[in-house]
Amino acid sequence: MGGRRKKVLILDSDAEFLISLEQLLEDEGFEVVTTWSSCDIPALLAASQFDLLLLGDHPPEVQGAQILKQLRSAGLAVPCIVLLSGPRHPFEAQYLSFLGACAVVSKWNHKDVAGTIRDWLRRSEGGFSGPATRVATG
Repeated sequence: MGGRRKKVLILDSDAEFLISLEQLLEDEGFEVVTTWSSCDIPALLAASQFDLLLLGDHPPEVQGAQILKQLRSAGLAVPCIVLLSGPRHPFEAQYLSFLGACAVVSKWNHKDVAGTIRDWLRRSEGGFSGPATRVATG
């Protein structure tokens, strides 16, 4: 994955989930920053270059779809993978992809999350430019 460690920003409201995913991704060789407040996202993105944003589907202040809309309207093009705790609507993954998510995966399958991150970063290094939606698994 190149010379420098890839930097990942994770937003989710579940502290236990954040800690376990942070540890898994650091073990995979990623540099990880976590937050449980969507209000922190603009400042964090302005302060540092992130290779990827992992967006949990239940941030406390706003819905994940709203965050994707805000990022795109602000011109912040950081790639985003949405972590779903479970599909709530039949076309949720497709809608999130339409809003700019490069993938949608189950947040409870950490190995799938790590694999999706690795796969997406490899594709993006090779010139990949389109969304790659993975439907959330249970």
